[in-house]
Amino acid sequence: MSAVRDRRLRLALGTWASAAFAVLWIGAAVNVVGDGRLAPDAWRWVTDLAAVPQLVAWVVLLPATVALWASQSDLPAVLGWVVAAGLVVWTVVAWAGLARALLAGRRAR
Repeated sequence: MSAVRDRRLRLALGTWASAAFAVLWIGAAVNVVGDGRLAPDAWRWVTDLAAVPQLVAWVVLLPATVALWASQSDLPAVLGWVVAAGLVVWTVVAWAGLARALLAGRRAR
């Protein structure tokens, strides 16, 4: 793979991952500030989709769907906090990847 194609792929994946995490954290903030119905309503929407659209939603918005699953399941509180901590780490890794891809583009110029 050429360096330009590699950089474009890293940039595209970093942008997608960052957007998926932005949806997750903005949704979490809206859920906390609002009436608390966003998470259950979003989970119901995802689970009510037909099989193929549901699979697409899980793949495209994986961090958000994992967070919704964890918030709507009967996990013990400690496991919920482990999932939340994992999502925080996952977010930092995704945003760091985007930052690396953007910085690599600047250095290439």
